[in-house]
Amino acid sequence: MNLLEKLWDTGAHIVPLLIVLLIVVFVHEMGHFLIARYNGVHVTTFSVGYGSELCGWTDKKGTRWRLSSLPLGGYIMMLGDADATSVKADANVSQNDASRTLHAKTPLQQIMVAFGGPLFNLLFTIFVIIGVGMWQGLPEMVPLVNKISEHSVASKCGLQPDDLITGIGNDAIATASDLHKLLKQYKGTDTTIRFKRAGKEQSAPIALYEQKDGKVVPVTMLGVMLNGDVTYKPTTMWNAVNAAVKYCYLSAKGIIHGVENKICGNKDGLQLGSVFSIGAGANKSLANGCTSFLTYMAMLSFSLAFFNLLPIPVLDGGKILLCSIEWIIRRPLSSAVINVVYTIGFGLVGTLMLLALWNDIERFNFVNKTIQFFSTLLRR
Repeated sequence: MNLLEKLWDTGAHIVPLLIVLLIVVFVHEMGHFLIARYNGVHVTTFSVGYGSELCGWTDKKGTRWRLSSLPLGGYIMMLGDADATSVKADANVSQNDASRTLHAKTPLQQIMVAFGGPLFNLLFTIFVIIGVGMWQGLPEMVPLVNKISEHSVASKCGLQPDDLITGIGNDAIATASDLHKLLKQYKGTDTTIRFKRAGKEQSAPIALYEQKDGKVVPVTMLGVMLNGDVTYKPTTMWNAVNAAVKYCYLSAKGIIHGVENKICGNKDGLQLGSVFSIGAGANKSLANGCTSFLTYMAMLSFSLAFFNLLPIPVLDGGKILLCSIEWIIRRPLSSAVINVVYTIGFGLVGTLMLLALWNDIERFNFVNKTIQFFSTLLRR
């Protein structure tokens, strides 16, 4: 493949990434925008992307809608804001316009505006999953083992990657949901697990409980990550709604569990990913079809909602925390306190972004690939 073909291939891979980011970011900022307007706050700018404006227009209420040159995020600026983080500007706003600033609103109204972005991302996730469920059906994954956690029930019973789980006890398993149901049914018991390895049916004893502090604790998780083929089964509206809510609950639980493992230094801890991981996921999902692409977008939307609700200043969760403190103490925090808190927040977010980028450098082996690329250029 020559250099021109490589550049073309790279450009083609960027398109799915841009589609995903533009839609998810637009939904997030629209949540802030609509709730801000509902509460009488004047929004001066609605931007998808950062940097210089590529194109835009101004609506009848004076909001500048713009598409910017670096489409890796977005923001809204409101009257009286110093920047996109909604810190109060030092310059005074005219008396006529003061009531239309975010900072003139009650702490509860400010909390509502901050919560609007994550809320819309969450609703977007739910609506997409319901829509996919009604259109294609609910996804069902074949229980093919991909990864196994250390010291888990699966590792103790001898399961290995690429094993296809076919049954527990006297019950057969065809999908991942079958597996989850039977794990709950057999929890706290000694039984057998059946699986296919290299096409041959095998079985092994399995204990669905753990000994903790001299007590028997039932277990409903094998400690495996599945990666089998996905099929879609028709469903009802109620089941689609239930699946959407359950997806959000399990995703939040999985993220929290991953963070706990990361803090404890476990190998199966949460691995942050930067824009490169998002792009790889977008390309892979698009290659698997429109349904997979929509589902991936819903997953990313939920992740954005969850991340933004972290109580870190400069994120929506941090703004909610600060407004809650002002609500409790019944007075605004001083500018000095706000500046210190936001400086810490920028440092934390910057550290997380660098960690995510470093993870992707290792994940995609960028160093060796870059060396090989320039070596190829020098040999020409």
